[in-house]
Amino acid sequence: MLEFSFFIVGLLFGSFANVCILRLPKDKDVFFLKSKCFNCEKEILWKNNIPLLSYLNLAGISECCKKKISLQYPIIELTMALLFLINSILFETSQAFVMSIIFFILLLIIVIDFYERIIFDFMNYFLIISGISVSIINPKLNPENITILNSAVTCIVSFVFFYFLKELFKKKKNIEALGMGDVYLIAGLGAWLGFEKFCYILSISSIIGILYYLFRGNNDKNFEIPYGSALGVSFILLVYSDNFLHIIT
Repeated sequence: MLEFSFFIVGLLFGSFANVCILRLPKDKDVFFLKSKCFNCEKEILWKNNIPLLSYLNLAGISECCKKKISLQYPIIELTMALLFLINSILFETSQAFVMSIIFFILLLIIVIDFYERIIFDFMNYFLIISGISVSIINPKLNPENITILNSAVTCIVSFVFFYFLKELFKKKKNIEALGMGDVYLIAGLGAWLGFEKFCYILSISSIIGILYYLFRGNNDKNFEIPYGSALGVSFILLVYSDNFLHIIT
């Protein structure tokens, strides 16, 4: 029953994630504006706005203008629901709730950075503040169970180091190798992981970034790797693999 509840709540968060992904880059309100069809901009009826079920019921075709509904909607909703479900299985209830919120923020970062190359400051600040706060209030809410010293030091050291790299590349090569959004994100994830696991996430995210470049790269000198997306995916994979190993051993 608990797992089912997490799955349903995950669908709702997934629906809200779609709203945020579409509206935040356009600086639109995410709470009070009514949902409209992406194609004809007619207001969507409540019965056609039920997470995942409405898409299946409509067979992926909008009722108002008979055009295809983007696959992003059900994919994001289902992905968020599955993340919530897995959290409820792997973690204790309080941990599952906390990590589900963190993964919700990370999913927004992953998708928005992939499409727009934007990482919003408030998301990074939330990760930094929540990571350090949890280590102070109750470290067991974090599956990594790290101390406040480990959390704070990793956050600070990672920020300083990558800010230095950013400025070094800018000075020597006259290029923006990292955006400030990436630097703050690295600090936020460091606050949650601690130093040892932080080293792992750098390796995993680098591999993801290299693979992305190999498959999508071209000769365009302005080609950018969505490193924030790579970091977000790496964090989720690392947390899951670490705790899955604890269960089977």
